[in-house]
Amino acid sequence: MNAIATKFQVGAAALAIGTSAALAPVAANAAPAVQVPAAPVHQVAGDLAAAPGDFIWFFQVTSVQLAATFTRSATFWTDTTIAIYEAKLARNPDSIFAPFYNRRIAQLQTQRAAFGQLSLSACRDGEGISAGPYGTVTRGAC
Repeated sequence: MNAIATKFQVGAAALAIGTSAALAPVAANAAPAVQVPAAPVHQVAGDLAAAPGDFIWFFQVTSVQLAATFTRSATFWTDTTIAIYEAKLARNPDSIFAPFYNRRIAQLQTQRAAFGQLSLSACRDGEGISAGPYGTVTRGAC
C-alpha cells in the first residue's frame, strides 16, 4: 500500500508543478509568447456575402455524395441478401422455409428496383453533381 501511496503523491506533486508552471505567466499578466499578426478583417473572414452560398453548396454536394454512398451500400447488402436466400433455396427447395425465402426474395428485388429509381442533384454556377441509379455519382455541367 505504501508504494501505491508514494506513486500517487509523486504524481500529484508533478501535476501541481506542471500546473503552476503553466499558469505563472497568466498570473503575472505576461504578454503572449507568440505575436498574432494584425490583418484586416476582410483577409481573415473572407467575403462574407458569398460565405452562406459556399456553405449551402458544400452542404448540397456533401448530401449528394452521402446519399450516393448510402444507396451503393444498401444496394450491395440487398444483392448479398438476395444471393444468400437464393442459395439457401437452391440447396433446400423443399424446406419449410422455402415460402419465406421466396417472399423475402420478392420483397428485396422490389426494394432493389427502387434503388434504381433514386436521383438527387445539386447545381451552382453551371457546375453540378448528381447521384443516379444505384448510387452512381457524376460531376459536370448542369
